[in-house]
Amino acid sequence: MNTYFKNILIYSLGSLILISLISFRALRLSERKVSGIDIEIMNNQDFYLIDQFEIQALLDKEQSVVLGTNFDQVDIKLLERQVEENPFVAEIDIFMSVTGVLGAKVSQAQPIGRLMSSRGPDQYIDVTGKLLPMNTDYTARVPLISFAEYPQWESNLGENDLGKQLMEFLIFINKDELWKAQIAQLVVSEENELTLWPQMTKQLILFGPADEIEEKFKKLKLFYKEVLPKKGWNTYSSINLKYKNQIVCK
Repeated sequence: MNTYFKNILIYSLGSLILISLISFRALRLSERKVSGIDIEIMNNQDFYLIDQFEIQALLDKEQSVVLGTNFDQVDIKLLERQVEENPFVAEIDIFMSVTGVLGAKVSQAQPIGRLMSSRGPDQYIDVTGKLLPMNTDYTARVPLISFAEYPQWESNLGENDLGKQLMEFLIFINKDELWKAQIAQLVVSEENELTLWPQMTKQLILFGPADEIEEKFKKLKLFYKEVLPKKGWNTYSSINLKYKNQIVCK
C-alpha cells in the first residue's frame, strides 16, 4: 500500500474516531440532568422588585420543573422569554455549567420615577421610559410625579414630547447623587412646567419647562452653596429658575 492510500486510511479512521467521540459525548450530555439552579439578581439599587423565588417560579412556568430535566430538553431561549415577561426583569442570561447547574443572571428593571394618577394605580418609570406596575412587596424610593392634567401613555414615556423631556430630566437627576437625594416630587402644570418639592429644604423650586436642565441645576446648586448659608435656610419660600442667567427668590 503506497503512502497516499495510507494517509487516506489514517485520516478516515481519525475522522471516524472523532465522530464517535462527539456522538458519545452528545449522548452522555443528553442523559445528564440539571443538578441545580443558581439565580443571581444583578442590582445596584437599595431595593428589589423581584426575588429568586419569583424567578424560579417563572423558570418552571411552561417547562414544568427545570431541576432534574435532561440537558437536551432544556430550552434556554424559552426560559429566557418566560422570565422576561415579568415587567421587573430588564434582561436575563441563562447558561448551563459543566457541573450541570443551570445559571441565571437577571438584571432588574431600574425605576427612576413614580407616576401618580387619580385615574388608576400609580406606575413606575424605568430608565428606558417603560411604564411598570407597582409592586405590593417592594417600594422604590424615587421621585413622585403628579400632573394637573394626566397625559396619555400606553407603555412608554417616549410616546410624546412631554414624556421625552421628563425622561431627560429624570435620568439627569438619577445620575447625580445630590439631586437624586434632594428631589422628592415633581408637579407638572397644564403648561407642562415643573415645580419641584425638595427633600431637605422648604423652598419650592419653580423649574419651568424641562429644558436647559444642566444650566438650571447649576443655578440651584449655586443658590444652595452661596445664598442660603448667608440669608438663612428658611428665608425664602420659592426659588424661580425659569429666567436665563438669574435666580428669582421670594
